[in-house]
This record gives sequence, C-alpha cells and structure tokens, in this order.
Amino acid sequence: MTSQIPNQHLPVSTVDDDDVYDGSVDRYDMLVSAEVAAAGRMGLAQGHRCCGRNGSGCCDMRRAVVIVNAVDIAICLFYALYFAIAAEVVEETPDDAYDRSGTTKDEVEWMVVKMEHVFIILSAVKIPLNSCGIYGAVKFQYRPVAVALVAYSIQVFFHAVTMNIGGFFLAGFFLYPHVLFLRELKSGVMSEMNYPTEKFSCCCV
Repeated sequence: MTSQIPNQHLPVSTVDDDDVYDGSVDRYDMLVSAEVAAAGRMGLAQGHRCCGRNGSGCCDMRRAVVIVNAVDIAICLFYALYFAIAAEVVEETPDDAYDRSGTTKDEVEWMVVKMEHVFIILSAVKIPLNSCGIYGAVKFQYRPVAVALVAYSIQVFFHAVTMNIGGFFLAGFFLYPHVLFLRELKSGVMSEMNYPTEKFSCCCV
C-alpha cells in the first residue's frame, strides 16, 4: 500500500517565484571552473584597470598591452617614414638655402639620413618585440609578454642613463600594463576562460 503525504505538509505559495526574485545570483547554484573558483571569482571583475582604480579606468590590462605595443610600432614606423621623406626633401633643396643658417647642406643631409637609419634599425628590432607582446596578450601567454616587458625595461634604463625625461616616462607608461597583466596571468585573475568577466573598455577600441 502506498502512503501519501498529507497536503498540509506541502509548502504552499500563492506568489510566483519570478515575482519575488530580486536578481541576485544566489537563487541558483553557479557552475564555475576550478581555476575561477581558486581565484575566488564569482562573476565579479577583479583585474586592474589601465589608468584607473576601483573599477574606473580606460581598459583592462590585456587590451592595454595590445594598445601600447601597437602604438609603439606606429611611432617607430612614423619616424622612419618621416626621416626618409626629410632626407629626400633635403637632397632636393638648393645649396644656397642653407647658407643663411650657417649649416651646410651636407651636414643637414648627413644628420637626417643618420636619423632615418636609426629609426629603421629600431623598427627592425622593436617591431618583433612589440609583436611578441601583442601575441602574448591575445593568446594569454606569459613568456611573449615577458619578452616585451624586458624590452621596455631596457628602454626605461637607457632613457634614465641618457637623461631623456620624455622617453623615460613614455617607456615607463608602456611598461606598466605589461607588469600588471603578467601579475594577473600568474595569479589567475586574467585568463582566457574568465576574460569575458575582466573585459573592459571605456570606448569602442
């Protein structure tokens, strides 16, 4: 004989669950990966924001690494192209145009061509290193980003020794997102799995 539970022992509710649900995440159990659980993440972003704190800033650190390396590549290419064009302009300028300045055409042309070669060499060296930084950030890989970090560290040191204040601060600014991104990768705050939670940008970039 099958026993039946009296109706008075069954919970009775006259209000639909959807009507009283307040939107909190504790209504259902949440399935998270072991990596996310170990990092203490339950759907809330914990990563640093570039040029900001407490949730403010311009973008997440992965995006910042990609942006600063792309900007550095653009700067190298711009100056290489700029001095290449300047060398052509100097070559086509009449000699008497330089007589009034006290500088000969050959001296100006030598200086401009030298700068052109410097930036061509810098581009040949820096673009592969910048590309490592971009690749590592896109693929969430530690070592390629570390390579770019070392390159920026050398630049910071070089500008400090040569007392190039502008170059020092620019290289330091480009270095900073690499340091924090690698820290987030190592701690588990940033990963391919939880990036949708950490993804942030103040604009469409």
